[in-house]
Amino acid sequence: MAWWKSNRTPSGSHEFGIVGGKSKAVYGKEGHLGITLVKFAGDKSGLEAATRLAEHFKKENHGRKDWARVQAQTLGKDDENNPNLVKVDERKGEKMRILYGYLGTAFDLDKLDLETRKKVVLESRREYKPSM
Repeated sequence: MAWWKSNRTPSGSHEFGIVGGKSKAVYGKEGHLGITLVKFAGDKSGLEAATRLAEHFKKENHGRKDWARVQAQTLGKDDENNPNLVKVDERKGEKMRILYGYLGTAFDLDKLDLETRKKVVLESRREYKPSM
């Protein structure tokens, strides 16, 4: 699994040149949680695609650690005018959400809705053995 943290749902992982992921917005009691889950195939190619997507965000300084830093700095601030969360598209003049993404871990499961948690199968990357 990979995670996108944003109030904007991306059109899919193909937006970043990665195919095969299916995106799902995550909702809680209060509505959209600002998280989009991207699920990849449960095989070697899916793990590789999810890893490439996470690495893309990390190289852009939009990975897990970057998101944690932004969350700490932005608590209670106006999201719409925060340069860590919104940028202006110079060609269109429109505001765009800045996406943050990372590979989900077992510690992230509490962020998901119950239905998704029931369907998730976790495997250790260190112990991953592809099916024959």
